[in-house]
Amino acid sequence: MLLNHSIIRIATALFAALALSAAPIVAAPVGKDTLVLVEGGKPRAAVVVPATADDQTKAAAELLIRYVERATGAKLPLHAEGAKEAGALPARVFVGPCRVVTQAKLLPEGMDDDGFVIAPVGRDALAIVGPTPWGTEFGVCEFLERYAGVRWLMPGPDGEDVPRAADLAVARETIRQEPVFFSRLLSGLRGPAQGEWARRNRMHGRVKFHHYLIHLFPPEKYTATHPEFFPIRNGKRFLPKDSTVHGWQPCFTAKGIVEEAIRNINAYFDENPEETSYSLGVNDSSGHCECERCLARDPGGNNFLGRRDVSDRYFEWANQVVEGVLKKHPGKFFGCLAYSEVAAPPSRVKLHPNIIPYMTYDRMKWADPEIRAEGERMTQEWHRTSPTIGWYDYIYGSPYCLPRVYFDRMAESYRFARANGVKVHYAEAYPNWGEGPKLYISLKLQWNPDLDVDLLLREWYERAVGPAAAPELAAYYAHWEKFWTERALKSRWFSRGGQYLAFNSPLYLADVTASEIAESRRRLENVVAKAQTPAQKARARLLLQAFEYYEASALAYPKAEAGSARPPASEAEALAAIGEGERQARMAEQRLQLAKEWEKDLVLAHPLSPTRFPLLSGRDWGGTALWRAFDWLARGSKPVRERLERLAAAPEASLAGDQARMMLALVSPDRKPVSENPSFEEGDRN
Repeated sequence: MLLNHSIIRIATALFAALALSAAPIVAAPVGKDTLVLVEGGKPRAAVVVPATADDQTKAAAELLIRYVERATGAKLPLHAEGAKEAGALPARVFVGPCRVVTQAKLLPEGMDDDGFVIAPVGRDALAIVGPTPWGTEFGVCEFLERYAGVRWLMPGPDGEDVPRAADLAVARETIRQEPVFFSRLLSGLRGPAQGEWARRNRMHGRVKFHHYLIHLFPPEKYTATHPEFFPIRNGKRFLPKDSTVHGWQPCFTAKGIVEEAIRNINAYFDENPEETSYSLGVNDSSGHCECERCLARDPGGNNFLGRRDVSDRYFEWANQVVEGVLKKHPGKFFGCLAYSEVAAPPSRVKLHPNIIPYMTYDRMKWADPEIRAEGERMTQEWHRTSPTIGWYDYIYGSPYCLPRVYFDRMAESYRFARANGVKVHYAEAYPNWGEGPKLYISLKLQWNPDLDVDLLLREWYERAVGPAAAPELAAYYAHWEKFWTERALKSRWFSRGGQYLAFNSPLYLADVTASEIAESRRRLENVVAKAQTPAQKARARLLLQAFEYYEASALAYPKAEAGSARPPASEAEALAAIGEGERQARMAEQRLQLAKEWEKDLVLAHPLSPTRFPLLSGRDWGGTALWRAFDWLARGSKPVRERLERLAAAPEASLAGDQARMMLALVSPDRKPVSENPSFEEGDRN
């Protein structure tokens, strides 16, 4: 069963005993306590899969062969169990539930489906096996990381680090692992390469939970057949015209709505027996029913988000639906969102153990001690109501204009989650890979939050750009981590209310200085210079390239103090202001140009483009310093006018040219007012 005992039993003691070191664990030296797979660049072992292996298990075996060949130059042969050729070499690696592996009973009872065992089988064989093909695949990934030293640092070919060695010998030891969070999912990944990278780092979403009631009760059908299923709002029945209309919830107390939900969900599982979960997530954007029956089930008052608390009515309905479905389809699970009006745990209803509520919150906000205390209290409250809870986080990379990293806070929150009933994790990620190790760290900690985040980071920096360049890269990210966890909390951008921070607002850029941007560039240029291998150089250049968007955004953003700055005291200062305005305008243009150029890039593409958000589009950014020279233009300064005229006459379109033309127009003797009565002193001329 896909979720099996991980729901009720996460083997904390097992992880304490088997917690991985973040430092690379490479092949053991050849000896009597090792199994030699490659020696002198020649294969000494065959890879064996079950005769009836499924496609995923075969793909896992091929993954093992491919990376061992990249590491050693030796291609291990692949055979089905029972083939004569399988015993032609001295050693074998069994991948998946081969007969010999099954007979050895390597898998512990109740192991999570994503878990695995790597263990010796006799003197000349090794097994990599999980309860499911997913577990076997993750076992292969662990084998490659642990013994071949492979790291999937970032997406794409340049993101892989595969050390070279002529020999590969594996210690005769038993490794057992299973994830702390049994469902681990990041959204917003772009393209197959990013999805493959996440999968190599053991991402596997296993619970459906998102906004879904609009599909359980599609308006196209039910507004005609069961209008009573739709909410009363402002005294009237609200009937959405179709499924494109959001902002409504069903009437959870309507007659027959429980039975209809059970019928629909049973039909889904009848047609999709392999599916293990169904989403009961409320629709997006509120719109709950205001009928007397629904209101009578509410505790009264607002929840901690300041929204009307309707959790009791919703979870009472959900419990009844789940109990009905489980009579026909036992063992299924039901994800949902603890969101908006249902963000707080119900006060009179205990959740069915097969319901998994996802608590929605941007836990970077937990850098604020008061917000963290409230969030921890709410998590513990939910755990008292529901044996299994999920976290829904907002760890956006794009469309932020700086690397939004908070590694220590992330690790602390994941450890708290593990200790307080959180067993599944989802995050809206939409990565900007200029954030370097952020998502790598997140996925590693979702598997095992006891890992030392400092060791993970140190290893990532060294493997990404080499030991000589790593300290500079570490200092770069440490600077921005401090910005987000200390300075940003005091900025006008930071909000104490709401479930997530304003990713569509650039207000935090007002607190960024040109000097720290220059220092960041200096550090990353040093990283490029100190990186040694071609792969390290490629990764270093990619991070510098990604930084150029951050740099352009910070330098182009119109600071609040620009308008109140001291006017230029001389023509020289006025000309300098024009020069600064030109640079600002170029940065404003460059940031949008970079985002457009990267749209098809494997790694650099922004899943959430700045042009999608009015406040981030930056069409009015850049050139503010230009206007500091306006008084000198109005006084008739010839050098200032000539400089602005050159800008205005430039053949290529530019923000600086547009602003220069506007300034010149304002002092032109030929300009005409927009209104013939600009002061409105002459009354109505009609």
